[in-house]
Amino acid sequence: PIVRERLLDALERVGRPVRTVLVVDDEPDALHLFARLLTEAGRGYRVLRATNARQALAIARHEPPDVILLDLVMPEMDGFELLTIRREDPTLRDIPVILISARDPLGQPIVSSGLAVTTRRGLSVPELLASIKALSAIVGKGSPSVDPALPAAPHA
Repeated sequence: PIVRERLLDALERVGRPVRTVLVVDDEPDALHLFARLLTEAGRGYRVLRATNARQALAIARHEPPDVILLDLVMPEMDGFELLTIRREDPTLRDIPVILISARDPLGQPIVSSGLAVTTRRGLSVPELLASIKALSAIVGKGSPSVDPALPAAPHA
C-alpha cells in the first residue's frame, strides 16, 4: 500500500529539487493514484505518465523528469530493462528512480539477495564502514556480522 507521507519523504530524499515526476505503470488505477497523491500534496509537482517502459523512455528523452517512479512488472518491456537502458544512456543515467512495484515478474513479493546503494558524492571510509555495520545489523537480525578484517568504524 502507498502511504502519501512515505512517497513524499522518498521524493525529498532524492537530494535535489523535484518538480517533474514521471510515473511508469501499466495499471491505469496505479497511474491515477500516484498522480492524485502527487498533485494533492500541494507541492507543485508536475506529473507525467507512461503506461509502459518504451513510452517512459521516449518521454524521459524528450522531457527529462526530475525523478521516475517505476513499476518493475510490465508487459512488453519491463522496469528492469528500462533501468538497464537508463544506466547506459548518458542523457538518462542521472535521473533518480524510485521503485513502486510490489511484485516481481513471477508474481512474488520483491525479495533480493543483493543490495545496491549509490550516492553522487561517494562515501568516506568511516561512512562506508558505519553503513556496512548498520546493514549487517539489519540483515543479521540485530547481530552485526562485520568482517573482522575490516577496521572498526570510529564512534562519533
